[in-house]
Amino acid sequence: MFDLPVETSSERRAYRQFVKFLTNEGYVRLQFSIYCKLIFNSSTLNYQITKLKSVVPSNGIVQTLVVTENQFSNMKCLVGNPPKGQIGLSSERVIEL
Repeated sequence: MFDLPVETSSERRAYRQFVKFLTNEGYVRLQFSIYCKLIFNSSTLNYQITKLKSVVPSNGIVQTLVVTENQFSNMKCLVGNPPKGQIGLSSERVIEL
C-alpha cells in the first residue's frame, strides 16, 4: 500500500510512473492505493522489495505486508452493494501449484 502526494504536476507524474511500475511488475490493484502480487519465495520477495525501494518517490510512503496464500484467501470483503465487475475472494479462486 502506498500514499503519494498528487498536488503538483511533478507529484502526479511521479504517482503515474509508480503505478505504471507496479502494473509492469505484475502487481494487481485491490483498492486505489493497495496492490498485491503473488511471490513464491523469500529471494524473490527480497528482490521485489529492493526494486520497490529504488522507485519510491522521495516524498512518498510505501508499506509492504507479507501474507500467505491461505491468509489472503481468507480475506473478507464487506461492502454494501458490490460494484459491477468486483472479483470475489475465496479459496476457490486460489491457484495451487
